[in-house]
Order: sequence, then structure tokens, then C-alpha cells
Amino acid sequence: TRLHGTPVYKICGRCNGNRFSRLPTTLARHHVQKLVPDLTDYQWYKGYADVIDKLVTKCWQEEAYAEIQLRKVTR
Repeated sequence: TRLHGTPVYKICGRCNGNRFSRLPTTLARHHVQKLVPDLTDYQWYKGYADVIDKLVTKCWQEEAYAEIQLRKVTR
């Protein structure tokens, strides 16, 4: 970047340039159930699933915001 005066673009090592896909709630439940072994279906669908979906949505929003800010800086 310093030598050529332009930003260096590379493929993301975490997602291979494909962006992360959403995790299915079944996978999230599997991991939550390790922490809360007596979790019932009712508890999952009335509490945990909504919270996790909102958390994932917020993460996507923050990632999009960070990407916009990065593009502004690297123009």
C-alpha cells in the first residue's frame, strides 16, 4: 500500500471472499443445549431462537456498516 499508494485487496481468509452465510438455528441450538441441557422446545422457540436471530442480524448490520466505512476510507 505504501509503495504503490493504493490499497491492497486480498481474499478474506475467513470466508474465502464468499461472506459468511447465516447459521441455521438448529446448529445454534445444538451449541446452546450443551450449556443448557434441559432446554425444551418451548423454551427454545419462545426465547433463545429469537435472541440469537436478533444477535446475528445485528452482527450483519454492523459488518455492513464497517464495510461502508472501510470503502469511504480506502477510496
